[in-house]
Amino acid sequence: MSKNMVSGIRSMESNHHPITLLRCKLLVLGDACVGKSALTQVFHSGGATYPKNYLMTVGAEFCVKQVPIPETDTVVEIFIYDCAGQSIFNQLDLNSKYYENAAAVMLVYSISNRESLQSCTKWFNAAKANRPNIIGVLVGNKSEFRSSIPGSFEASRAEVVEEDAQGMAATLEMKHFETSAANNVGVEEPFKYIALQFYKRSVFDGILHNLYYLIPFCRYEESIQRADGLARNFG
Repeated sequence: MSKNMVSGIRSMESNHHPITLLRCKLLVLGDACVGKSALTQVFHSGGATYPKNYLMTVGAEFCVKQVPIPETDTVVEIFIYDCAGQSIFNQLDLNSKYYENAAAVMLVYSISNRESLQSCTKWFNAAKANRPNIIGVLVGNKSEFRSSIPGSFEASRAEVVEEDAQGMAATLEMKHFETSAANNVGVEEPFKYIALQFYKRSVFDGILHNLYYLIPFCRYEESIQRADGLARNFG
């Protein structure tokens, strides 16, 4: 192995036993205003941060969080790319540079916007073009809109029937989740599911000896600068 091809697996010594670190590049895709950035920020901060004002994502926002795999000595470090969702037909091409070597995709739609669910097929096809067997989840955000507000005459603002979303998830061969980033409900579950599926695939496919899906190790301070091309030598 050359000096430039450093393993994406790292053993970290703890007080009791070594820990194996797997690194997974995750794309968060979907139309504008469905809550992708809110979902990512709430997960990354453990519920401590929720963006109160909408700020349009330009290009992609990047963050990293570790997810321990239960009953194992393995931690999956998820490199999260929160990609812009404006004008889907133009943004798909602009986002394509972030899709390279992605191992997983999270398709996000708003429960209050049926069109955003229908758009998920286009986003998925764009991600799948770069990795045919990409791990995926379909996430319906803004689940707080399913119920009317207590003490209010305002009815439910949900446009997406859960059965329809589950049907699309089945068609895309992925698991469906509903979340509320605003209320920090169900936010961790889809990320933990992706980490677990990435771990299972790594074991099943022998990725511990085949770095095809793994992002090469680099120091954390370098990772943000090198994030777009971390796995370029392994494609």
